[in-house]
Amino acid sequence: MVTKEEVKHLGWLARIELSDTELKRYTSQIEEIIKYLDKLDTIPLEQFKPIVAKKKFADLRSDEPAGFEGDALGTKYRKDGFVKGPRMV
Repeated sequence: MVTKEEVKHLGWLARIELSDTELKRYTSQIEEIIKYLDKLDTIPLEQFKPIVAKKKFADLRSDEPAGFEGDALGTKYRKDGFVKGPRMV
């Protein structure tokens, strides 16, 4: 069983504030998800063979280095050569 304190701790880890109604709603939703996952754990999988890929991943494309002519960081036209980020307020 999932407690409100555990959901509150998850909210703290995610850096979001949860109201009491949200805590109640998310607690019940997480419990339903766990029940569903428990139901999936009861499925017998011994009769199924794992899927094997027909192609090797190395055969999908050649892995050769190529040059890049663009300006990914936006420093090409700056005099100081630094990356300009968003203004901190």
